[in-house]
Amino acid sequence: KQWYQRRVRGAPATVVSISDDDDDDEFADALDDDEVMEFSESSSSTSGTQKPLMTHGRSTEDNLFHFIQVFQERYGSTHPSFHIGTLQSAMTAAFSLPADLKRPLILFFHSDKAMTAHLFCSQLLCSENISSYIDEHFVLWPFDLTQKRLQSEALDECQNVFGLEARREMERRVPDMLPMLIIITKVKGSPQVFRIFNGEINPDMLMAQLVDAVENYNQTRSIERAAELEQEQRSILREQQEQEYRDSLQRDRERDELKKREEKEQQLRSQTEEAKLSSFADLVPDEPATGADITFKLPSGERINRKFPPSTQLKILSYFIGSKGFPPSGHKLVQNFPKRQFEEDELELTLEDLGLTRREILYVEEKD
Repeated sequence: KQWYQRRVRGAPATVVSISDDDDDDEFADALDDDEVMEFSESSSSTSGTQKPLMTHGRSTEDNLFHFIQVFQERYGSTHPSFHIGTLQSAMTAAFSLPADLKRPLILFFHSDKAMTAHLFCSQLLCSENISSYIDEHFVLWPFDLTQKRLQSEALDECQNVFGLEARREMERRVPDMLPMLIIITKVKGSPQVFRIFNGEINPDMLMAQLVDAVENYNQTRSIERAAELEQEQRSILREQQEQEYRDSLQRDRERDELKKREEKEQQLRSQTEEAKLSSFADLVPDEPATGADITFKLPSGERINRKFPPSTQLKILSYFIGSKGFPPSGHKLVQNFPKRQFEEDELELTLEDLGLTRREILYVEEKD
């Protein structure tokens, strides 16, 4: 049996089932005069003078702009939104999104030569309910296969996106099964044909099949979304681990750099200290065989014995302890018996001036 749309003026659409062996009288009895006129006009092939929906030689985008313009001139502004672009861009619009935003793709292949083309467009695609449902839940990509060369273009598009086997399957269906809707879903990254409808489907059946496709795909999306969430969590955990590793490497680098810097600074301080010690030592004359016998008691408790001529200035003794690592800028000389702290203005005085000509003990202390 074939399904044809029965439409009474001012009344809801219904469906009439016509068997191939029904005679013309029986079919005429099912319709009044107005209906027969409307059916015969709408279901016949498009005349050669009618403006084509698409023409060979244009880009896909330009052809689809033209398709929409002519489609609206024929059937009015109530129709689903048609995706403008290549089939590959329609696939991207439908499936290159997070799982909860993906939508099935509908391929709409039209031919003005198909007997049911006008009814299919005017009564099904331009139905407000079907049009709204498609807009909400699908991406719709149309193509006009009226011309042979356009059929070849469409087959090329299908082969480029779906492969050679898809092209061969299309060749078996075109043009005999036009108009045709193909619902494409994507499961685990692979496009799959969910349903194929031709122009002999009635509106209720088409709506039911669209709803079934959406419900089925929603289940698939839920599984994919759960997998995406799990993948996102793994990615987040992996990123956290990688970040912790990078942070650890950074801390190690910073520690190494700090250690190298400290070692360099220590080396510089040592070199500076050695230079200072060397400069202090250069200022101290050689030790004489006789002279004032001075014992220096260092902060560590260590004792250093040294003879100096009585004419030696006190600052030379400061240079001497400076050469031992106790620079005059931070240390002072103190005598315990009698208790005495040598001041800055006494540094120019000689040991003889200060009464330090015999065996003496001087304490090296840090300055306050």
